[in-house]
Amino acid sequence: MRTTVSIAALLLAALLAAPAQGKLVYVKQADTASPVVYVATDKGKNPRRLGIGRAPAISPDGRWVAFITSNESGSRDTVVLKRLKQGSQRFVMRSKRIASLRFSPDSGRIAAVASSKRIRVYDIANDKRRVAATGDIRGYSWAPDSKRVVYGEADGEDFQANSDLFVARAMGGADPDRLTRSKDAVNPVWGRDEIFFDRFTKRENDAPAYNLFAVDPATRDVRRLTDLTIPALVSGLVPLEVSEDSRRMLSVFTGQDTEVGFTVNTRSGDTRALSTDFERGIVGYDLSADGKTILGHTGGPDPGNAHDVITLPYGGGDETVLVEDAAYPDWTR
Repeated sequence: MRTTVSIAALLLAALLAAPAQGKLVYVKQADTASPVVYVATDKGKNPRRLGIGRAPAISPDGRWVAFITSNESGSRDTVVLKRLKQGSQRFVMRSKRIASLRFSPDSGRIAAVASSKRIRVYDIANDKRRVAATGDIRGYSWAPDSKRVVYGEADGEDFQANSDLFVARAMGGADPDRLTRSKDAVNPVWGRDEIFFDRFTKRENDAPAYNLFAVDPATRDVRRLTDLTIPALVSGLVPLEVSEDSRRMLSVFTGQDTEVGFTVNTRSGDTRALSTDFERGIVGYDLSADGKTILGHTGGPDPGNAHDVITLPYGGGDETVLVEDAAYPDWTR
């Protein structure tokens, strides 16, 4: 009897200690008027259709998926929030145009940019909506504590308008804290100890040229990561994700007909392209917490191209196809 009980206890302990299986969301039929959002395991297995929509995001704990739907005329967007286990759904935000859905690190809130003018936040447990920031928004990111957001705010709609970084409470209630005063800061990503962002150089009759920097939110000390010469018609690297220890970054090189994934060493500033094809190559979308694996899709940025959802080693190596004929992925790893 003791042996039986001991074995059962060991089996139960092993099951409890086993890590939960990761989840993956992605889009099929992305180039049609009715793109379809799916959820699967992080290996691309056991797919399940969630609904018509685009730009899906999955909460870090794997309980929630959010995506954007549009009305028939395309004049209004709605954020749909689905609870995966129960299958229930909520319509949590509406605006003329919605972009950049992002769950907080603790999975308790979701934010989005509404019509490029507001960062709106929905608190899931309390069913509350708040405006975290207003202005001409130039990128945003959650703080590790899930209570604040950092964002770029420009002083006009022009794509080369002066812009700085600000920190605000996610649920409002206080004036934002200005983080930079250089008038050239956009696209922040909040890491463990620093906030990574772009500084831009204005160029006449051309896109602004980006280079990567980092700022300590406590001391305001700024350091430079990259010093790249940016060709005409492209802007350069935009930070997307950093690993849990902030040593590895996933970024995207953007410009006219150009979007390709890049890795960035946040200590040395060394960069590496994920593909030599800057128009139809690999676009990265997410980085695993340990910084070892990149999630992305093949086929470049154009929805009309053929895409496969893939993973590939951060340090280089062969890609693994998770889902054929699919794009715009996100995962919980």
